[in-house]
Amino acid sequence: MKKFFRLFFGRLFWIGLIIFVELAAIILLSIFFNEILEILSIYFYFAGSILLVLLDVIVMIYIINSKANSSYKITWLFIVGLFSFIGVVIYLMFGNKNTTKRMKKKIGPIVNATRQIPTSPRINEELSKDSDSLDALKIANYIQNSSGSPIYDHTETTFFKIGEEFWPVVLEELKKAKHYIFIEYFIIEKGEFFDSILNILKEKAKEGVDVRLMYDDVGSISTLPTSFPKKMEKYGIKCVSYNRFKPFINVKINNRDHRKILVIDGYIGFTGGLNLADEYVNKIVRFGYWKDNAIMLKGRGVYGLTMLFLQTWVANKGGYQELSDEKYNFSYFYHTSTIENDGYIQPYGDIPYDDEAVAESLYLRLISIARKYIYITTPYLIPTEAMEMALCNAAKGGVEVHIVTPGIPDKKAVFNITRSYYDKLIKAGVHVHEYTPGFIHEKMFIVDDKYATIGTINVDYRSLYLNLENAVFLYKAKTILDMKEDYEETMRVSEEITLEKYTKLSRHRKIIWGILRIFAPMM
Repeated sequence: MKKFFRLFFGRLFWIGLIIFVELAAIILLSIFFNEILEILSIYFYFAGSILLVLLDVIVMIYIINSKANSSYKITWLFIVGLFSFIGVVIYLMFGNKNTTKRMKKKIGPIVNATRQIPTSPRINEELSKDSDSLDALKIANYIQNSSGSPIYDHTETTFFKIGEEFWPVVLEELKKAKHYIFIEYFIIEKGEFFDSILNILKEKAKEGVDVRLMYDDVGSISTLPTSFPKKMEKYGIKCVSYNRFKPFINVKINNRDHRKILVIDGYIGFTGGLNLADEYVNKIVRFGYWKDNAIMLKGRGVYGLTMLFLQTWVANKGGYQELSDEKYNFSYFYHTSTIENDGYIQPYGDIPYDDEAVAESLYLRLISIARKYIYITTPYLIPTEAMEMALCNAAKGGVEVHIVTPGIPDKKAVFNITRSYYDKLIKAGVHVHEYTPGFIHEKMFIVDDKYATIGTINVDYRSLYLNLENAVFLYKAKTILDMKEDYEETMRVSEEITLEKYTKLSRHRKIIWGILRIFAPMM
């Protein structure tokens, strides 16, 4: 009964209703506009029709000359060409990235202010010694120049292959907090997992610890009430929802905070694919077994996660002076000598408010430098044309390429689009596996036992172009071998989709897949 009440009287229902009314109004106005043009054309020799065609042509020329990905352009050209005036209106509302200029102007200075000190000259020297290390240095330099995050040493790493391993460690580390706790997640849902964290946050806030909690408003729209931030404030917890969703159609609703960051005293940091909800630790089963992972950093590299959190926090709450506060650097409270050196670690972020596709560029670079193997996990496989070609070329060149996707989908439309990409990849020699026990939500690249990235970034257009994302690039860290071991265990319980199996899968679905592929860049 409670679920029924929440569905029909909650915020999600009313927002959906208002958006439906808005869309209906747009369609009716478009029909009315077309009728007016037809009437005018009778008297003005098709002037109305010519005006409409001219409008379509102008918008199409604008799309062609935009900086968007080519597949993204094709999708919008198709929509404008098919729906004419209605397509133009939909593009202006949902596809025209220039409507985020205000946010770009707002967040640009914040990104610049959170640019960290350059990579240590000592690390530059160490990474210039051989060709492998030089590849890592080039990646590190690109990430720093694009997102402002340098590469660090003196950072311990611990890999958690499932949410159930992550949970008790997070609770234990939260209990040790003395100065501040920063939490930023896409989804937060009340339940056994989050409640266990919240109980500690309440106690820490009472002790005077600076506790801050941030979540995405759309990501948590069905899991948290609108009063949630005020409730947290009563506990002494500073709380904000990112990009508050207002029921008025505009392109800003596309830009979501998909990051997952937890920082304790600038000394301990966590990130990965896990959200703070019971299904991520398998307390609730919805799509079979939920396979997700996370990584814990301890030491210098945590500063990168801290600044990524503050970047988004300040964009929402203000307080520029915090960005230069020395206390957010772990060395303010702790000594470097206490941290064991474990390879090189580089937390980084990607935002939709610039023209830099950091994650896609990094993925392409990792694919290009692979000599032996590439292991990829992603819940949604909707690669750009450049990534699809790079993976095919790597496999054709003799690199062992493996991709694991879910066996049980959480979104059937996206699952069907994912499967539509198998054909070309499999024919090129890429090994595609579906995780049989359930849904795999991990976002991981592992290359040649030396390079890896783990975080929140899916192989799809939404993660690569529309969301705020974050991850960690690793080079020669022992954690990479832990990730590899887990990956190979995952492959053993996954079904490889051979060309024969794919042919059977696609027999009655090719037309549907072809139609869905048109809209892939919007997923």
